[in-house]
Amino acid sequence: MDWVRLLSRLLQAESLPGQEGEAAGLLLEALKGLGLPAWLDEAGNVEALLGEEEPEVVLAGHLDVVPVGDPSHWPHPQGAVAGGAVWGRGAVDMKGPLVAMLLALEALSRGPLRGRVRFLATVQEEVGGLGSRYAAARLSPLAFLLGEPSGRRLMRGHRGRAEVWADFEGEETHAAIAGPENPLFDLAEYLLALRQLPAIPGIKPTPTRVDTYPGARNQTPGVVRLYLDVRYEPEASLDGFMETLKTLGPASVYLPEEERASGEVRMRIPALWPPYRLPEGHPLLRAALKALGQEEAGLWPFTTDAPYLGAKAPVLGFGPGDPALAHTPKEHIPLAEVEAAGREYALLVEALWNAAS
Repeated sequence: MDWVRLLSRLLQAESLPGQEGEAAGLLLEALKGLGLPAWLDEAGNVEALLGEEEPEVVLAGHLDVVPVGDPSHWPHPQGAVAGGAVWGRGAVDMKGPLVAMLLALEALSRGPLRGRVRFLATVQEEVGGLGSRYAAARLSPLAFLLGEPSGRRLMRGHRGRAEVWADFEGEETHAAIAGPENPLFDLAEYLLALRQLPAIPGIKPTPTRVDTYPGARNQTPGVVRLYLDVRYEPEASLDGFMETLKTLGPASVYLPEEERASGEVRMRIPALWPPYRLPEGHPLLRAALKALGQEEAGLWPFTTDAPYLGAKAPVLGFGPGDPALAHTPKEHIPLAEVEAAGREYALLVEALWNAAS
């Protein structure tokens, strides 16, 4: 398998959420080239199987990426190989890890198998996880190995995130004759109250944006919408915090929902990315740490598909690449990092199989 060329082509295939088809086709071609049965499920997720007998370990990741942005901000074109690395959107988040998983499948296929490996590359991770939510409902493996970038350190979870909307209603009036009533003043008082709110353990709210509707600059708005990015630990009460937000001013406070579709699958998905934590003493995590010679697992700073997958089986995080490069115009992954991760994915699969026997 010419994996460098494959990764380069994957990075050139811009696979925004809902537009993953070209990247999916490249992966299907590569998987079938390895002699594996591979297919698209009803949501458009790419799947493949190596082996027949349980226990099953799933090598999981996602196909979609965030936009490239202004090409002039990038030091190299998308998919370019330069300085011992491949450059482009998705290099670490997370097409590089997906290619490393294919290297692991290629290596595992050469030896005796003590279980089964499922490859799963999902759609729409960046916008709510439709693909993993759908796949997790029908899978019951021993464990998931989730390949989000971690610098090849084992991860056991992350905080949650909620996108909270606070709407302030007013009356649309021409600015030339507007009176003192204006929802923008309500917003100002609300933000001051939010800033003065005592710190709540495990919860971090951050105002990130304001929109006005209809949006004219010579008219008082009918609605002012404040967007809050709320990060929260598993032990924190998001519902309790939402109730607190409702006491700070005359705002309608809620979590919006969006209908997403892919293939034959449609879902209404709230703007909520739950937290996930695998206990430090979980036997599969301890087995994985021992296999890699690592002392303890870390926590990702961002959210992942782990909560949806973790409803059915433990999720262990591990991926090549520097997570700080994700979503930036400096995104790249060293070739040596991808190769090393391929070997380590194979090692982790075997360690998990052995731990189950």
